[in-house]
Formats: sequence, structure tokens, C-alpha cells
Amino acid sequence: MISIRDHLFHLQTKQTSYVFSVEHDLLIHHYYGANIVFENINHLTTKLRGGAGTAVEYEGKPQVYVDRLPLEYALFGTGDFREPALLLHNPSGGFYSNFKFDRYEINPKLLGPLPEARQADDVLMIILKDESRQLELHLVYKVFEKANIISRYARLINNSDQVVIVDRFFSGQLDLERNQLEIMTFDGAWAKERHVHIHRLEGGIFINDSKCGASSNRHNPLTILKDPQTTEEAGEAFGFNLVYSGNHKTLVETMPNKQRRVLWGISDFGFNYHLQPQESFVSCEAVMSYSNQGLNQLSQHFHDFVNHHIIPKEFSFKNRPVVLNNWEATYFNFNERKIIDLAKKARDVGIELFVLDDGWFGKRNDDRSSLGDWDVNLKKLPRGLKGLADKITAMGMKFGLWVEPEMLNEDSELYRKHPNWAIKFPKAKPSTGRNQMVLDLTNPDVRTFLKTKLREILNSATISYIKWDYNRNITDMYGTTLSNQSEFMHRYILGLYDVLQYLTTTFPQVLFEGCASGGNRFDLGMLCFFPQIWTSDNTDYVERLAIQTGTSYGYPLSVISNHVSTVPNHQTLRTTPLSSRFNLACFGVLGYELNLCEEDQNTVKMIKTQIAFYKQYRHLWQFGRMYRSEPTIFNHNRSGLYVMDHQQNLGIYGFFQILVHPDMSSDVVKINHLSDDYYVFYNLPQKLNVLDFGGLINIVSPIHIKVNGKIHRLLSKIYRPSAEKERYVVHGKAFFAAGVKLNPQFMGTGFNKEVRVIGDFGSRLYIFTKINHKYRLKRTKLMN
Repeated sequence: MISIRDHLFHLQTKQTSYVFSVEHDLLIHHYYGANIVFENINHLTTKLRGGAGTAVEYEGKPQVYVDRLPLEYALFGTGDFREPALLLHNPSGGFYSNFKFDRYEINPKLLGPLPEARQADDVLMIILKDESRQLELHLVYKVFEKANIISRYARLINNSDQVVIVDRFFSGQLDLERNQLEIMTFDGAWAKERHVHIHRLEGGIFINDSKCGASSNRHNPLTILKDPQTTEEAGEAFGFNLVYSGNHKTLVETMPNKQRRVLWGISDFGFNYHLQPQESFVSCEAVMSYSNQGLNQLSQHFHDFVNHHIIPKEFSFKNRPVVLNNWEATYFNFNERKIIDLAKKARDVGIELFVLDDGWFGKRNDDRSSLGDWDVNLKKLPRGLKGLADKITAMGMKFGLWVEPEMLNEDSELYRKHPNWAIKFPKAKPSTGRNQMVLDLTNPDVRTFLKTKLREILNSATISYIKWDYNRNITDMYGTTLSNQSEFMHRYILGLYDVLQYLTTTFPQVLFEGCASGGNRFDLGMLCFFPQIWTSDNTDYVERLAIQTGTSYGYPLSVISNHVSTVPNHQTLRTTPLSSRFNLACFGVLGYELNLCEEDQNTVKMIKTQIAFYKQYRHLWQFGRMYRSEPTIFNHNRSGLYVMDHQQNLGIYGFFQILVHPDMSSDVVKINHLSDDYYVFYNLPQKLNVLDFGGLINIVSPIHIKVNGKIHRLLSKIYRPSAEKERYVVHGKAFFAAGVKLNPQFMGTGFNKEVRVIGDFGSRLYIFTKINHKYRLKRTKLMN
């Protein structure tokens, strides 16, 4: 809801208020926080009285010091010496801007070149003018009431007859006065994405950005400002994100008086946009939310926003299939017979969609050739994609395909025919990553080629799914069709969005999954086209626990793609229980990536049981409300995640452990957000592997058994004792206030049927359901 009175603007969601006004022709920010009554705001305004030392009076107006005012959109050149949101000049120089309020419009009809959130409840556009330079600045505010999100973006219009050079054009700004603040960032690298880091903001400027041409695995665009005392369930937090997939920047400036300025949008690093006369430039959409009930509530706001307003409408709240991807099963070494054998095994365990990964085209037998040559390798697949797809769909599964359209190899027919289509700086030897170069998507001819070729592929067979990969970052930035190379990085993203818009509207029924060496482009911009994203190339249980937990702060389960892989893990060489790999992968969109033809019968049987269990609760796993149990960000050895339906009737709690230690404290499960009813809480049945007990098996065995010997291994296949059984009835309010204290873990002695044998890398799933609720867990056995 948007309320306006005497140039006082109150943007209101279900739980938050955002207030600003027009004073001295400037937009002054007053408040962002919990809902307040729309009334006289004198109690909210910043009072400027008396002298201000070296401060400058705006246009000579007494005691109007823009350097000390909380502003909606800061400019440079009129007395505000903090970081500006907009910085521009003309060819002759001069970094002066003075945009003044002109008028506002409610629910204007807007359509920009960038993806943006759909179905806002209300839209406000503020029009500012710089009469001296004949420029207009439109600030657009979108309100998403139920999601408790406010988004912003800006449009700059050049009505003059001169070129205007835009050096910086951020989408969002928030000026705050807070004595103590911390910023949470989500950083990492390849196979180590979105790890949580917390930084104290004392003074100066803090920057979270990307310079590699993608939103990056280094620093995700998601950031959170919070009080140092804020936890998962209590305290204030402000969240920020961007609907953008390229270079981004979030900047937080802290002044000595603890005034804070947050700016976020397209990165100004290497950015220099020439705005021609009578043209306009639109920034990306900036997203913000506020919570006074901790980080979990803030995450719920972002989750609701993504599911309702970002994900393509065709797939919004639509169950996603369980997939098997052949990559780690075969890598490049496959033929049609091997793929069919693997697909039959996949069908038998309940897989719904088979994905053929890299290696099906050109002469692609390794990663050194053929990217760009998107014609089927008939030596591997003599009946082509159609023949393979027909066989797989005849088994009752859907067929999916891997592509990496933005890339090419030097050893490819495409490069030999169009060497100028590769991004490379003139007269310089180009850098390569994974033996490949990047296609220049700023070139219209390249985009036309990709649209045509991908349309042909999708029409050639019954293809229900596309995994879109992107395995290197951009270097050697130069576009042969661009007159201004400092626009390259942004125009590349515009070109990418143009291709994706064409394909997803031409093939709306195809499920696209984003991938960029895992999570190198895990952002809201890509989610406008791809309903889910491959979270990380790292499928190790320990690493995934940190990666998926970090991802959950800003992104819902429905977009987090997880695969159960084999052990030792191909990224870490770590061996972890199958049950733990599955239990964690359930928190999102489940898939498998292993060679079912080579797994033992016990493992295949367990996988079949796992898939049946996941399908039983699929909608809950993908679209339920997901929470992090305290104290996730303070204890990395044991943590809990849980998901429940929107009616608080049914939920599943995941307990995850990395290492077991002697004399550990009790494991206490606390679940919040339940109704004022009684719940039954019990663990999912699991089996123990006698191999895990090593020589301890001889304490109970009537004969001596050699550890890991033939008898020991045979016994592990024919006998698996049941793990502990726990069952409690707890009132919903007591569940969070007091919690459930679980049975102790095994510590070397005293094993019995009630002791929890968790061990290193162990986990458990627990069901909680409202008593007398219609849902009941069918008897399911999950074995380690």
C-alpha cells in the first residue's frame, strides 16, 4: 500500500513501513522498519540546528546541510560528500548534478530492458529534474505487501543535445542511523560458494562486489545488515539483493556520527556509460526487506518474494522432478548403450528425469574442443538426440540435456568460421579458462546464432529440461560492435537476458536449470528465467552443509538444486554416509549423480527407498517454510534445518553433525513458528552399518571377526541393526521455549537401543506433525 499526503510518502507492506518526504525540493528519508501509523512525522525527521563546521548549505538555504541529511538518492556536487548513488558528467568535464523533485505518478506503465519482479501490489514513480542539464531521473518504488519487500530501480533520461557520461548508477540507497551494525556477506569460491561471513561496521567504507562479469561465487549480491545481538529468531535485520547477474556492488559507508549509507546496484568498476541525446538508461532492480524478529523472518520475506514474484510463472509452486545426471557417472566416456543402461537403472529406482551432460556434441571427448559446435556426435549417439530421447521417454522418464551456449573452444568449427565472435582484446593473446573462450553476446549476430541453434536443438527431440552451464569468467573485455568498450560488461548481461527471454518464452514448458561451474551466477536475475540453479559443483556432505545454509538466507528451497553423489566424493575425496548425503539434499530440489550400474544392491535399494520418501513429501521439501535452528551461525559442528507447511501442520527437522567429540553437550531441538497445539515428534527409522563399529563388533560376536574382512563385509550386507527410536509429544509453544532433549550420542561405551549412533558426518531426519492431523508417516526404512 502507498499512502501520500502533502508530499509525504508512506510505502507499507504487511509488516514494514518505509517513509520519505519532499523538503527543499529534495527527497528526505525518514524511516524504514516495523509498521507505524501514518501520521505527522515530526518525531522522525532529522533536526539540523546551529553551526555545522565545514558543512555546506544547499543552494545557500539556511541550515540545509545535505551532507548531514538522510537522503533517498544522493548526488555529487551540491554539498553531500558521502558516497553518491549517481555520478555523471559531460564530455567537457564537470561532475555536478542537482536533481529536484518535479512530480510523482502512481502505478505507471513501465517496461525496461532488464528482468524484474512481477505482480507488484503498488508502484510509485518519483520524477526529478535537473533543469540546468535537461535531464530527468525517475525513481521507481515497487511494493510487494505479503512478501514484505520493497524494490527500487532508476531511469535516467537525457533530454539534452549532448552526450552524458554515467560513471555510477546505483539502483538503491538506504540512509540509516544505527549505533552498532554488522554486515553479513555470502562469499566463497568455486566449490565453496556462499559461506556466511560477519563483519563489524566501525567506520569507513565496506564493499561487497563482483568484477568477473557474473554475480560470482566470490561475493553473492545478497547482503544483510543486522544488530550485533540479532539471532535467527530475534532482533533487527535489513536485507538487500539485486535482480541482476553481472558485476554488482554493495557499498556501506559509516560516518563518525554512526550515520550509515547503503548503496547497491550495478558495479561502477570499469563502468562508463555514454547516454546519447534523447536516450534513457535503466538500472537493475534492487530489493530490500526488514525484520524485527531475526534472520529467519528476513529469509521468509525473501523466500516468499522469489517464489511468488521472481520464478517464471509456469513453474511457480510446480513440483520439480527428481533427476539423474550422468556427469560423475561417465564424464565424457559414454555411448548410447552405456546411457541406456544407466537410464534403466534410474527408472527402476524412481528417477523421473534423465539428464545427458557434457560430451554429446562435436568431437567432444574432453574439455579441449567442440564448444560451439552444437551438432550431435553420431559416433556416441548413432540415433541422435531424438533416438536417445525417445528411448528414455518410452521408459516413463523425461529427457534433459546439458548445454554451455555462451562458450566456445579455439578447436571448434565455430571459432574457425567466426574467430571475431570470441571475446578477445585486439592484438593480444586471449586468456582461457577450462580451455575455452566466451562468446561476445554484445554482438547481435552471436545472439541470433544462439537463438537459432538452441531452437533447433529443442525442436529436434522431446527435451523437457535444459541445464545451462557457464564454466569460466570474462576476461579480455572487448566487443567488436561496441563504440564504447566501458559498457561491455553491462551490455553482455543485456545480451544474455535477450537470449534467455527468447528461449524461455518460445519454450515455456521446458525446465531450465542454471549452472555456472556450480553457483557462480546464483542470483535473482537468472531466477527470472531459470526456476532452479545448481547450487555448487561440490556435492560433499560437509561442504554442502555450509553452502546450502548460506544460500538459504536469501533463496528458497525451490531454487536450490542438490544431488546425492558417490563416495569418496569427487571434489573432496571424503567418504560420508549415504543417509547424510540424502538427508541434506532433501532440503531443496533432489537429484542423483552417480553410476547406479556400479553401486551395490544395498545402495541401489536404499536409493529407491530415499526417492520414494522424498516424493511423499516433495511439495513440503520444495515449497515449505524453511528455517535454520539456533545457533546455526555460531556452531558449525552441529546444526539443524527444518521445513514445515504453511499451516503449521507438518514438518521435517534435519539434524546434521560434522565430527563427534567426547562428552558433547546434549542435542536440544527447538522449533519455532508452530501453532498452539500438540505435536508428535519422532525420528525417521534408520539402519546402522556394522562396518562403522570396527573391532567393537567382537564384543558381541561369538566368533572373532577380522575388521573389514570378508565375514565383516558380508555381515554388513545381510544384517543391519535398527538405530534408536525416539518419539515425543510436545506442545507447539514449548517446542521453542524448552525444546526436545534428544537421547545421548554413543561415546565409546554404554551402547543400547536408545543411544544415538551418529558418528562423524552423521545426521537424522525427524518428523513433527500436529496430533490428529491427516498426514501420517508411512512406514519407511532408510538405511545408512
